[in-house]
Amino acid sequence: MEFIHIQHLYRRAGFGISPQDAKGKVRFTREQVVDELFSNSERITPLQGDMSAYDEFFEENPDATFRDLKKLLTKTSDLKFDLNKAWLERICDPTETLNERMTLFWANVFVCKDYIAPRILQFNNTLRAHALGNFREFVKVISKEPAMMSYLSTNLNKKSRPNENFARELMELFTLGVDNYTEDDIKEAARAFTGYGYTLDGRFKLNHSQHDTGAKFFRGKTGTFNGDDIIDIICADRQCARFICGKLYVYFVNEHLNDERINELADIFYQTNEIKQVLKHLFTSDWFYEKENIGTKIKSPVDLLASVYRVVPFRFSGNREQVFIQRIMGQELMNPPNVAGWEGGRAWINTNSLMIRLKLASVLLGDGMIPTERSWDHKDRKTFGQHLKVSPNWNKFEEDFKLISSQELPEIILATAPNRGTEQLINERGNISKEDLCLQLMSLPEFQLT
Repeated sequence: MEFIHIQHLYRRAGFGISPQDAKGKVRFTREQVVDELFSNSERITPLQGDMSAYDEFFEENPDATFRDLKKLLTKTSDLKFDLNKAWLERICDPTETLNERMTLFWANVFVCKDYIAPRILQFNNTLRAHALGNFREFVKVISKEPAMMSYLSTNLNKKSRPNENFARELMELFTLGVDNYTEDDIKEAARAFTGYGYTLDGRFKLNHSQHDTGAKFFRGKTGTFNGDDIIDIICADRQCARFICGKLYVYFVNEHLNDERINELADIFYQTNEIKQVLKHLFTSDWFYEKENIGTKIKSPVDLLASVYRVVPFRFSGNREQVFIQRIMGQELMNPPNVAGWEGGRAWINTNSLMIRLKLASVLLGDGMIPTERSWDHKDRKTFGQHLKVSPNWNKFEEDFKLISSQELPEIILATAPNRGTEQLINERGNISKEDLCLQLMSLPEFQLT
């Protein structure tokens, strides 16, 4: 497999790859490299967080009410920062990289926000556990997640007064897309999800007295459907396969839709309902590696952070600092902006975020400062970012790149070749250190692309 294609695969299906690992894979076929990528994510390691305060609370207060829980919520408010840190560290870890990539992908499909740490962690691990599995079963589990039920008010869905929030988003955002369902579909589906609820300690609970057991007419079928039945009917619709595969195509391949290729993926999805099978076909197809699909997507803020980390590992001194960086760039993990999630693409770039993105590497790797616009020298800094305390591991960079020449750095660090003007500017710098060249490359507009 070609070196550039290995890098492309790991940038899109993961969060990057070290130059030694990439060079070590060139002797293998594309199918072998892709198979290894999947096999490395077969073992699913749950994200960890210290939830002992909640465990003790529920053990000592089995009949606790939400009012009883409020004091604990105040005391443990910083746990969300701990979970953010844990997930970002996992994203930067190459061990189960495909599964983490898919966890991030699904977090922007099954969009959910919560303020109770154990529910946040549980939802995130549900995404991780099903990220490469059966889509139909995935949606059923998501429908019963306490965090999702709280976010979309499923727990308020009563037989006498159906709440349509979840039913609407299930079809519009999770499975079918806009204009592919009717208002009657929403009404009937909402009835099927009545009685859904959860215990305070995060377990699904069906309140049978509030569940509508009557006949529902949904998308041409009649029956005493429950929520799982509704999901079965939706997932049996080819539009569901096309909708999800369209999202996969935009996320992994190109924002310009190609109906022929999306239908190609949708055929596999429709026949198997297995996410893994669709992705294997995508990553082994010739068109995934076509020139117009390489280095043409704008990195998300999280991708940008991870791509810097894959070149030079770094560590924040505090959990709030990394949340601050994510927030000012417009993508805070576990805190989506709304039920539609992050728009992505060109929406990542605006007048506020562009300068921060271009100077991110200098912020993270240059003692938390930003270099001046008139100098490539990372010792010459502006004051922005001086409150950030970041520890870069340049020794790891030297270890990973010791066999890489300065001439090879651009093709390793950048997804697309720098333009002539940039190449000339770099060449004019003469004999600069590999570290400074690295910072120069990561400060280029080309580094914003994947």
